[in-house]
Amino acid sequence: MSRLPYVTREQLPEPERDIFDDLMQQRGSVGHVFRMAAHSPMLLRRMLHFSDGLRNRTRLDPRLRELAIMTVGRLTNCEYEYVHHQALAKRIGVRAEQVERLAAWETDPAFNEQERAVIRYATEMTLNVKIADTTFDALRTFLDNEQIVELTMNTGFYNMVVRFLTATQVELETEAR
Repeated sequence: MSRLPYVTREQLPEPERDIFDDLMQQRGSVGHVFRMAAHSPMLLRRMLHFSDGLRNRTRLDPRLRELAIMTVGRLTNCEYEYVHHQALAKRIGVRAEQVERLAAWETDPAFNEQERAVIRYATEMTLNVKIADTTFDALRTFLDNEQIVELTMNTGFYNMVVRFLTATQVELETEAR
């Protein structure tokens, strides 16, 4: 059970209700993560703006982004993040066998060297915070500086999200299972 109640549209101050209206229009529903973050409408609005930039306005290959985000969810045992991003990953072209075998990324032939480099980076960033020089240098062979920043920001942002989800015990929506 979540540690705080989920906010409804009607509970938002009138000037903030457009947040939920926009989510309904864009996504068809307002997920529990947003209903939890709505306890602070100002932060929710900024979170959505930032996440939109990360998801829709970067040059980083979306498949690589989703492999990094799923890695964050898997390593932190955050079911909410992992399940939601598995579905998104499949929609944007991550192969089903990669989604299913992410835990075996180091040796599984479903992953190429670039994908392994991204997963290694997300793993080190999530578990150690510090990144080994060899890990960072591997990214330089196929990502430019802008894409490395985008990967780093995505990985860092979703590390924040999983900590928010876990601390507040946000539950996975029934329809997401």
